[in-house]
Parts: sequence; C-alpha cells; structure tokens
Amino acid sequence: MLSRRPWQITLAGLAVMGMVVITACSGGSPKASPSQDSNELTVWVDAARLPVAQAYVKEHPDAHVKIVTFDGDGNGATTLQTKIQLWNRTGSGWPDVLFSEQVNDPVWMAHKPFEFAAPLTNLIPSDILSQWPAPSTAQCTIDGTQYCVQDNLAQVVLWVDKKLMDQFGYATPTTWQQWAALGAKVATEHPGYIVGNVGDSFSHWIYLWGNQCPLQQLHGDKLLINPADQHCTRVADLLDPLIKNGAAPPLSVFTPDFARKYGGAKGKVLMMPGPSWFGQGLFDQTLHIPAGQITATPALQWENETPVTTGQVGGGPWIIAKHSHNLKGAADFVVWATTVFNPTGKDARPGYPAYAPLADAWLKAQASNPYFAADPTPALKAAASQVWTGWNLVSYPDQPVWSNTVVNQLVAGKSLSSRLQPFGDALAQAAQASGYTVTRQ
Repeated sequence: MLSRRPWQITLAGLAVMGMVVITACSGGSPKASPSQDSNELTVWVDAARLPVAQAYVKEHPDAHVKIVTFDGDGNGATTLQTKIQLWNRTGSGWPDVLFSEQVNDPVWMAHKPFEFAAPLTNLIPSDILSQWPAPSTAQCTIDGTQYCVQDNLAQVVLWVDKKLMDQFGYATPTTWQQWAALGAKVATEHPGYIVGNVGDSFSHWIYLWGNQCPLQQLHGDKLLINPADQHCTRVADLLDPLIKNGAAPPLSVFTPDFARKYGGAKGKVLMMPGPSWFGQGLFDQTLHIPAGQITATPALQWENETPVTTGQVGGGPWIIAKHSHNLKGAADFVVWATTVFNPTGKDARPGYPAYAPLADAWLKAQASNPYFAADPTPALKAAASQVWTGWNLVSYPDQPVWSNTVVNQLVAGKSLSSRLQPFGDALAQAAQASGYTVTRQ
C-alpha cells in the first residue's frame, strides 16, 4: 500500500482564466510549477471532484498541494488538449494529476503529439489495480498499457418516480417497448409529464450505446460507424413518437428551462433512462425532487433479447502526468481518491465507485439512503456488468457531433430517424480527421 501522509490545508480562492485555484500548503509560497518542486502536488479537478481534493488535503497535513478547478473537459470540450499543447511547448506547467469528465481523454493523452499520461504499472500496486471491473480497466488500457483508473461507473438504469407511478396506476416497464408504450399513454392521459429526454450531449450514450448501435466499434485498425444498422434505426423509430408527443423532449436536463418545467416539488419526470449518478446528482441536487419519490429500476431490455445491455454516461478517469516530479505523491493522491474517499449522508459521492470494495460500501449506504423511495442498489449493481462493450472509446469527442448534428435539428422539428445518417457522416468525418480508417458496414 502506498504511504498516506497526513496534510494541512489553508484555502484561498481566485479566478484565473476561468479556473479556480485553491492552494494548500504547510508554509511558504508554492512554486510556479510542480516540475520545480518535487514536494509540490498540483491537481486539476472538475467542480464535482473538488470535495475529494479538499478532503485529501485535510487528511494529509504535511505537504504542499495546489488544486485547480476547471470545466473537466466535459461535453466534448477540448480544454485539456489546448492546455497540454501549451505545456508541452513551454516545457512547464503540467499538473501532477488531473481528473477528466471525458472518458475517452486517456486515448489521445497516451499518444503523440500529447504524450501526457503516465503508465500506472509501476505507480499503483497490481493488487489495487485488480479491484477495478474488467470493462473499466479496459477503457483505461491503450495499446496494452493502463494509463488511468476510473473514478466511478456510470451505468444506465431506468429511474422512476415511484410516487407518481403509484398515483397514476402505472406498472414499471422492463422493456424498451413497454417504456415507449407507456410514454404514448402518458402523453395522452397526463400531458406535460415525461418518460425521458434526448436533448443532452450524451443522450446517444443512453439510447444508442445501450441498444448496441455500432457507431464506435473498433475492429483491429478499422472503426465501424454504421447508423443504418437495425440496432440504430429501431431505437430512432421507438423514440420519434415520444419526441413528437413531448414525452421525451429534446431538452437538456441541466438547463433552467428543464428544471422549471419538470423539477421541484411538483416534478413531472415520471421515468428517465439515465446513469447511476442521476439519483442524487440530477434528481436531488439539480431538479430538487423531494425525498421519498425516486428510485432506480433495472436497465431496460430490448423485447426478449439477452443478455441485457446498457449504456454509460461518464466513468471519468484519473490520470497521472508522465512529466510529474512527484510521481509517488501523485499516485498516493489517486489511490486515496478512488479507494478511500467515501463520505455518507448529504456529502456522499454522487457516483457509483469504480473500485469494487468501495462500491460495496457505497451500495450499502445507498440502500438505506432516505432520499430514495425504494432500495436502488439491486438495479445499479446489476447494470454495472451490463454496459455494452461494443462501443469503444476513441480519440475524438462525439458529444459535440451529437449536439450539433442531431439535437439542434430535433429542436427544429426534425425526426431522429432523419438525423441518423447525417450523424454517422459527421462522426466519420471526425474519425478520419483523427486518423481512423472508417468502415460503414
């Protein structure tokens, strides 16, 4: 086990280039770059991971930590590409550790011209690395070398408002067909209530990934992008009526408009396919749905097809910089953040921990969490092993492509079916620009 030194924290916040820097130290002023001081640790995190960085500093009072919060590269941002290019050009400024919301970032970070990520083999003991599920480890392994560990799993389940379902007399669906049929019924009997949404930059990860649509499927050195496959078209055919009747609007769950229409004490989210972190990260903390209403039910099945597969929205990685002059401290931080940090109650982690022993502890806490209307953990645990492995991580972000090619057109009244081919074409263009050889069938 890596050493876990205690640290002391002094906080000072300031805005720099749209980022927030929090400095923690045992005395004196931090140097400008971790490469100039091997005792200094610089950690870049998104807002959701700020508590773990602050908690690590509080628990370890003997060293020098600088925490920088940034956009996390979320929603297909290229913040990190721009920054790493700058650091590589100037030969300084690299953080020791960073967290990315973009699950595919390690793919390009491991390769030229970036070459940012450090292999973990000699940094984190194998008995610790072996506690991540095989699909999670696979997503962090590029060309046979592991370059990251995932903070959390983000398997998709069906979230339901049990209070509303009971009030309306509806049975919870178990298949996509039942879900769609109930969506049509809701649009007629309870207009204004919804059973899902398709307006997020990651909505294709919920519906298309989960239903085995081959839009990012690697076969050796070739990338299959085939939106004409029946696993894609059947999903679009299922969703189009729900988009049209308002039961699955093309609106992002994180917009003020969505919260105004569907959130609060009189929330109108009857059901919603979504990732494990939706439970409190969305319904509680963003939409403010009252306690005792929401729970998770199993990932939806396509008719009677087995095995059941589902999508994923997240699973953000922790990455250590190969340029770090404090690799031991960087590894210590990553191990602590992923295997130890697990507050409960109102400060509980919103996401399902990827590290298996921590996941067990987290599930136990969630099973008795008073926010949920019923125990959500059986559904969450089952779905953790159901993420479809036929959707591979690639070096380019697909979220902006979905938003620009599909969501904008859905808002304009176009059907999802009519946007699948343009979506595939735009993905192929992005893939080819990134050096992939694309096949279409």
